[in-house]
Amino acid sequence: MTAFRRLAGLLAVLWLAACGGPELNCDFVVVTKMPLDVQNKLLVVPVGIGGKWVKLLVDTGAERTALSEEAVNRLGLARDPKNVTRSTGLGGSFTAADATVPGLVLGGVRFPVERVSVAQLRFGPGLDADGLLGSDILLAFDLDLDVPNRMLTLYRARQCPEVNPPWREPYERVAGVRALRDRLLVPLELDGVKGMGILDTGAQATTIGPRMAARLGLTAQALAGDQIVRHHGAGPGMQEARLHRFGLLRIGPAVATGPMLSVLPVDAGVGDALVGEDFIDGRRIWMSFNSREVFIATAKPATGAER
Repeated sequence: MTAFRRLAGLLAVLWLAACGGPELNCDFVVVTKMPLDVQNKLLVVPVGIGGKWVKLLVDTGAERTALSEEAVNRLGLARDPKNVTRSTGLGGSFTAADATVPGLVLGGVRFPVERVSVAQLRFGPGLDADGLLGSDILLAFDLDLDVPNRMLTLYRARQCPEVNPPWREPYERVAGVRALRDRLLVPLELDGVKGMGILDTGAQATTIGPRMAARLGLTAQALAGDQIVRHHGAGPGMQEARLHRFGLLRIGPAVATGPMLSVLPVDAGVGDALVGEDFIDGRRIWMSFNSREVFIATAKPATGAER
């Protein structure tokens, strides 16, 4: 059973209370709201654990919510040797016993979460976070990531004929959204080659995996002259990649001419690509795992999301 389905069961009482019973209810029901802090283009929210606060990176690309080992030790959390998680990211693989928690408080609402994974996390400069708020929690709801107004709102998940977000501002639907395990995939087109990318709010920039690179004809020899960049994140190490200039990238309403994108030599769970914060680009975005829908505001704010 996936982490997403386990959490869905834990939150069933909360959802039923919000919607008034098992009958179809297409109203927009707010479950909780959290202030967003934008750090080096990434999104961080405060989360309460046992009366103390931590900062978690909003990361739809992470399958599970995780705390760093340092945060677990600082909070004095017990470990559960019966539940061991092996996490794999761009920094390699790491295996550790889960940490037990007395629930998570998001925006003043306590969520009945009993365990989180423990990870070795290496964030780049300009990002201060104690862990990841992953898709096991985030995608159990419909998400309103309002970057311009610095607010993350979790709505009760809906599955209704009318799936548009509750906004007045202009927006565009991203057609062809799919789900893979506990993550959303959005279609992209890079120099005429089509693919599906994991919508990863924990990644600063769109990153190309080796599978799509092969379809683009990018051999190791073709990339040999490109600059080497290093990716950090979940895992004890780092991953080198090549920074390659492409002609045209299309992701929904977002179009980039001449983008410089990292091309990974190994898959590391990326698939075709990771679609990062450069897709959101400081705009408001609505994500619904339940309905397989993504909407993005068409108007960009006058100033960027980064402080």
